[in-house]
Amino acid sequence: MKIRDMRQLAAIAAAVLMTAGTVQAAGGSFVCERSPTVEVRKQAGGSFAFQNIVNEYRVRWDAAEVRRQCEAYAAGQPYEIGCLNGRRDWAAILASVPQDYFGQSNKALAAAYSEEMRKGNGYKEALDYCRSVGAVD
Repeated sequence: MKIRDMRQLAAIAAAVLMTAGTVQAAGGSFVCERSPTVEVRKQAGGSFAFQNIVNEYRVRWDAAEVRRQCEAYAAGQPYEIGCLNGRRDWAAILASVPQDYFGQSNKALAAAYSEEMRKGNGYKEALDYCRSVGAVD
């Protein structure tokens, strides 16, 4: 296994661990039994780097959905705090990925992957908000 491949695997593992933290909620948990990267592979296909990039966009979508659910909780509106596997809007997630990333090789996407990771995904901030309103511990 090449060092670049090992770095990519480490990045995926970090994203999965960040996404699947041990967050408990008043109405449930955002923790899933299986990794969301299974859905990414199924939905995205393509090169390993492309799947990593799609995973980052998936985490961004998750962050927005987590925030939306916690805002509903805070407002006393119906909310669903739970595993997002099987509930994601993959059409929206894939539409948010820049079209020029599709069909590209690992090598062609290396710089794009680094840039996407540098941008961040907002998941920690979404969970911080959820904690601040008491939706999760």
